[in-house]
Amino acid sequence: MDIIKNYMTFNMMKSSILIIANGPSTLDSQFGDIIDTFDNVARINNFKTSNFENCIGSKTTIWFNGANKKLTPRPQFEGKIVVFVPYEILNKKEKYVIERTPKRLKLSPDRYDLISKEKMKSYENIANVKRPTTGLSSIMWSLENYEKIFIHGFDFFLTGKEHYYDSNFKKKIANLRIVGTANKHDNIGERDFVKSLLKQNRLIKLSDYINKGK
Repeated sequence: MDIIKNYMTFNMMKSSILIIANGPSTLDSQFGDIIDTFDNVARINNFKTSNFENCIGSKTTIWFNGANKKLTPRPQFEGKIVVFVPYEILNKKEKYVIERTPKRLKLSPDRYDLISKEKMKSYENIANVKRPTTGLSSIMWSLENYEKIFIHGFDFFLTGKEHYYDSNFKKKIANLRIVGTANKHDNIGERDFVKSLLKQNRLIKLSDYINKGK
């Protein structure tokens, strides 16, 4: 396919990363073949690719996660691993976080990068968002490490709490929790900050990039 060859050529020429978030919108388009042409494909927390390859591809070279207690360990993962723990947690119990992270990941500390509390605080200050999600933290990290950042599936939980890989039952339970429950993340603030980065051309939506290439 010529269109896929064009994407492959672009990615060989540029220092780029594609971050696939876990929003349900990832299943709206079948971008899998194009996604797998990127040199660097990052996915977040409990992502799943099995049975979703047509929409989101299968390639994963970077795993961004928050080392939270509900995280599914991936001891066989061979790519780069970056861990983002919120500043307020690191500031209160940094030593404990450092000790528990390898247990939660089931990996030795030399297999992952745990981002410092100073860097996590700088992400909050730059985005003007307290306790950014793993998704926003992954964008902030990528802005410092890559020339071009593509994003896909960032829905900011504004219409529900579910992920694309959740079962129908789990989606119902997740969305029931949104009613009357305070959210620990500033989803609207994150959305607005990402919108500002898109306007500044510091981020590129994968769908926009693909549509321009057609």
